[in-house]
Amino acid sequence: MSAITVGGDLVHYEVLGRGGRPVILIHGWIGSWRYWIPTMRQLQMKFRVYAIDLFGFGDSGKNPSKYPIAQQVAMLDEFMKQLGLTKAAILAHGLGTQIAIEYAKLYPDRIARMLLSSAPLFDPGDLDTRVPAGKRVLLTPDSKQLKPLNIPKPATQPTVNPTATPGAVTQVSRPVAPSGDIHIGGGEADDPAKAKTVASTSRETIPNPNVIDREKLRQAAMARMAEVEKKEETAAAATPVIKDNPLKTALGSDTEALLVRCFKKSDTEYEKFQADVVKADNKVLEHTATGFDAGSFLDSIRMLPMPVVLIHGGDDPVVTPPGDAIWDYLTADKDEDALLPVPMESIKHFPMLESDNFQRLVGMFLEMPQISKIELKERWRRRSR
Repeated sequence: MSAITVGGDLVHYEVLGRGGRPVILIHGWIGSWRYWIPTMRQLQMKFRVYAIDLFGFGDSGKNPSKYPIAQQVAMLDEFMKQLGLTKAAILAHGLGTQIAIEYAKLYPDRIARMLLSSAPLFDPGDLDTRVPAGKRVLLTPDSKQLKPLNIPKPATQPTVNPTATPGAVTQVSRPVAPSGDIHIGGGEADDPAKAKTVASTSRETIPNPNVIDREKLRQAAMARMAEVEKKEETAAAATPVIKDNPLKTALGSDTEALLVRCFKKSDTEYEKFQADVVKADNKVLEHTATGFDAGSFLDSIRMLPMPVVLIHGGDDPVVTPPGDAIWDYLTADKDEDALLPVPMESIKHFPMLESDNFQRLVGMFLEMPQISKIELKERWRRRSR
């Protein structure tokens, strides 16, 4: 048993292989590092393989403040630093895919490539109109058209005719000054203070009715804005927006209930997983599902700069298998050496334990420079271009 301390909490890990490039294995919502043992044994001859227990699982710390995704990502970062791993390939499953993706967004230069299995690939409900993140979209002629501006004609203003009878006003077609000041009496045009009054026949100074009181207009506008904002806040409070969180619904709140969905109690795998399930803190399910957004998650995968292989079982009882619409969205305008989807028919939530092809795929994934050269019958290809 090997362990490090991160922020005062224990992080347990196991390692196999004496040399070769480093590979990190990150488990999912059920179990611990143990179900990676067959994969570790296969890879140990050519790679240095690390399998960690996330916070809340296995023999790692059970501190709820460390359960959120951001804290798990920080733990992975510290793990790599303490073990001197400047760059590694990552194999992640379930919950591990969330952590791996967030880590890759922060430190893309530290991840050589990633294989993500049973990731929470949910349909956000707007794939038919959603523009794939990072896709180049040409502007159409319609998008360049602007509505014609309704520009009013210059306003006219009254001015005093010096040849007319004292007190008489004559209309002259003259644009209003750009500053908005109204000039009265010719010689006083440059003095705003004098422009606020106009002469009368009784020699009394009276307010000019044509002058705009900007302060009153500003106060009125602010009052209207405050009233509108108050109405909007009241409406928002009365009708709260409830955003669907498919991951929270899928996981529930009990890791043993998830295990029952994956294996029968009479299965050998059930007994093996049961030993790890009793060690897990159920609170980790809620913490890692909080804030999950299906659309943002898909966008994050599309924007990853390193080669990515996505594996998903066709009979996954935990995360609904993605359909063609999701695969289309993820691969739209993407090079085949950037992202490769691999759906596996008749496989449930643990392809690393259920499919011999998984181990073969992992070997090709780690050794082939171009992931587009990986040949499997399960490989998904775009139905349309």
